[in-house]
Amino acid sequence: MTTHVRRVVAESVVRELAHAGETVPWLAERAGITVKALQAKIASRRDFTVTDLAAIADVLGIPVSRLVPPSSER
Repeated sequence: MTTHVRRVVAESVVRELAHAGETVPWLAERAGITVKALQAKIASRRDFTVTDLAAIADVLGIPVSRLVPPSSER
């Protein structure tokens, strides 16, 4: 994952989490990601995996496509 894509995905997760009115610990627990790992991913220090994104989208009740940039931006 490039730095740009990592940043766009992190921003999308933060935006969707805020839209849901929930917190990072809430999302981490429900998505099966440790709080520390999710914080590192949101800070763009680590990549989100496909499994992470699928779990996050499922918890937030949104399609995964809302978390990733369109192919023209990758």
